[in-house]
Amino acid sequence: MGVTMRTKQLLIFFALWFVFAVALESAIVAFGFTRFFVTALMWSVGIAAMLTLKLTGQSLTSLGWSWGPARYHWIALLLPLVYAGIAYGGAAAAGLIQFALPTSQAALTEGLGLQSLSPALGFAAAVLIIGTIGMVQSMSTGLGEEIGWRGFLTPRLTAISGFIVATLITGLIWSSWHVPMLVLSDYNGGGDQRFEIASFMIMVIAISGAFAWLRLESGSLWPAATLHASHNLFIQGIFDPLTTRGANEITMVSEFGVVLAAATVVVCVPFWIMGARISRETAAAQSA
Repeated sequence: MGVTMRTKQLLIFFALWFVFAVALESAIVAFGFTRFFVTALMWSVGIAAMLTLKLTGQSLTSLGWSWGPARYHWIALLLPLVYAGIAYGGAAAAGLIQFALPTSQAALTEGLGLQSLSPALGFAAAVLIIGTIGMVQSMSTGLGEEIGWRGFLTPRLTAISGFIVATLITGLIWSSWHVPMLVLSDYNGGGDQRFEIASFMIMVIAISGAFAWLRLESGSLWPAATLHASHNLFIQGIFDPLTTRGANEITMVSEFGVVLAAATVVVCVPFWIMGARISRETAAAQSA
C-alpha cells in the first residue's frame, strides 16, 4: 500500500471519527455518563476504522487480529500495576494520600456478596473476581477503541511519520478526545479542570508509547486491548476505590492526578526508546 492510499484512509478515518465523537459526546453531555453512550463512544473509534477499510477496499485482517505472543499480554496486564503501584504507594508513603482500607474493603466485599467471609479472604476473593470477570468486561469496551487507535491508526501513521511522531499524534488525539467529557460531564476529579486535564493528557500521551510498542512489536491489536482493560480495571476498579476521595488524593493520584502522570512517564520511557527502533517498513507491513 502506498503513501497516497494510507493518507486517504487516514483522512476518511478522522472524518468518521470526528462525526461520531461530536454526536456521542454531545449525547453524554446531554444525558449523562451512562454505560450505553460510553460504550458506543468507545466502539465508535473501531467502527470508524472498519468503515474506512471497507470504503477503501482493504481487508479487515490488516487490523492485527491474531492473538499475539503471550509475553506481550503479560506485559500489558502487569504494566498498570507497576505505574499505579509506584504512584499510589509512593504518594501514600510520602503522606500525600491515605488508603481507606477498612471502609473500602467492606464496600468491595459487600458489593460482590462476600461479606460473610473474613475481611482478608473476602478482599482477596473480591480482587480475584474483579481481576477476572472485570477484565473481560473492561476489555469488551476498551477493544472498541483499540481497533481504531492501535489496530488501524498506529501502523499507518508510523509507516508515514515514524514511531515517535506517530505515537505523539495518536496520544494527543486520544487524550484530546476525552477533554469534552472531562469538562462537560462528571468524568473528572472535581478539582481544577486545567490541572486535571494537563495531568490526564500527560498520562495518556506517555502510555501511548507502551500501547504503540505492544501493537507493532507483537503484530497484534490484542495486547493493546489487554493493556487498556488492565489500566481501566486496576486504576478505576481497585486503586481508586481503596483511596480516600479528598481533594489531595484527586490532585495526586487517580487518572487526573499529577503523581500518576509522573509515574506513567517514568515507567513508559523505555517503551518510547524501544519503539523508536521499529522501522517504518515494519509498520507498513502491518498495515498492508
